[in-house]
Amino acid sequence: MKTCREFARIQAKYTQETTYLLNHATRHRGSPTAKGSTGLAKGSKHRMAKDLSGHVARCLECG
Repeated sequence: MKTCREFARIQAKYTQETTYLLNHATRHRGSPTAKGSTGLAKGSKHRMAKDLSGHVARCLECG
């Protein structure tokens, strides 16, 4: 599937956020903040999928 620059920008933003949260959870394994970061990372992945699918539906170049 051919995608545009905006798709790549959205994906990079969410990937960076998810990576940050998972790294935090790894560093603080076993603590309550690690559990919270893991949950936030899952939510971030869900929002990324939602935003990217919405983008593909609207974008002339991607869709």
